[in-house]
Amino acid sequence: MIEKIKISNFKIFKSLTLDDLHQITLISGKNNVGKSTLLEAIFFSNDYFNSESFIKINNIRVAANTLRTDIWKSFINVYSEISSFEIEKVENGIKKNISVELSNNRNITAHSPLDSTNFVEAQVSEKTNDNRIITHQLSISASDEKNKDTLQYFVKFDGQIQTVSNSSPDNPLRNCTYTSFISSKSMNWPLLAEMLGRLDMEGKINDVVKALQILDPEIIGIKIFVQNSVIRLYASMNNGRSMPIDHMGDGICKLIAICVLILSNPNSLILVDEMENGFHYSAHKKIWEAVYEAAKISNVQVIATTHSYECIKGASEAMDENEDFGYIRLDNVSDNIVAKSMSSKQLKIAIESNLEVR
Repeated sequence: MIEKIKISNFKIFKSLTLDDLHQITLISGKNNVGKSTLLEAIFFSNDYFNSESFIKINNIRVAANTLRTDIWKSFINVYSEISSFEIEKVENGIKKNISVELSNNRNITAHSPLDSTNFVEAQVSEKTNDNRIITHQLSISASDEKNKDTLQYFVKFDGQIQTVSNSSPDNPLRNCTYTSFISSKSMNWPLLAEMLGRLDMEGKINDVVKALQILDPEIIGIKIFVQNSVIRLYASMNNGRSMPIDHMGDGICKLIAICVLILSNPNSLILVDEMENGFHYSAHKKIWEAVYEAAKISNVQVIATTHSYECIKGASEAMDENEDFGYIRLDNVSDNIVAKSMSSKQLKIAIESNLEVR
């Protein structure tokens, strides 16, 4: 699990340090203080070696398959004079550093292709009449106490992102914690169905059903249907009917994604953006109890963001001074984002004292 992280020059962050991450960490703050950006930086730190990571993060905020030509530039702090960002973290007691640098514009000749190892569809920035493009080169280096890893990304003339690496794919640094990013904007239903099928075979599907009953007590089971090569999940209802889960509202969709990903992926990391979306205020305590129970069983770390006081209060009541829980509020102080951490006990006292904690 990640215990500490420092993010420098990444998007809105000039330099942000979180010294006290827990198994369950809830992050809040006003608009435009970087709550979602923090989750993106954490996600990237565990997926830096995958050229798709930039596209995954980009698609969290915009429509799928919509790529900006400045996709790499958008990761650099817009007010910075340097074209690089850095992430340092301590995970399971091991310090790891990831440094990313964007070079100046350069020409790459189309008829002199680079050796390829990985390709991802993207848009090129500009193509000239002599079959050359103006593009960017991205260099990434990662290291810990024993290992180093380096790779470079290029945009090819045909619009693909190309990875060139001098390191082995088996480099220990690339053995990162499996990380899932849950956003209200997108759900990977085929993947969730596959994981749910494994849980069914392991006799754990009832744990997911119990969690869904927090929001709808009429749900008594979950079924997986395949029709015309399309996979869909259905909820079996108490009245004998079945209902498509993706028609049951954002809350049900988000809760099933959280529970399935936690229970299917032991020792992983789950990032949840806008945790409160889709949930009635009265359900937050029970939802956090279900999330924590599943996380303890699977040894999973959960880091979530919220705007909601009810979500914060529900988490505090569910964890009740549990040392596995921590709360962090992000604030903008003189155009610099800073983090204020509270223990579960401190948060409980603040809420009981009617202090503003969001």
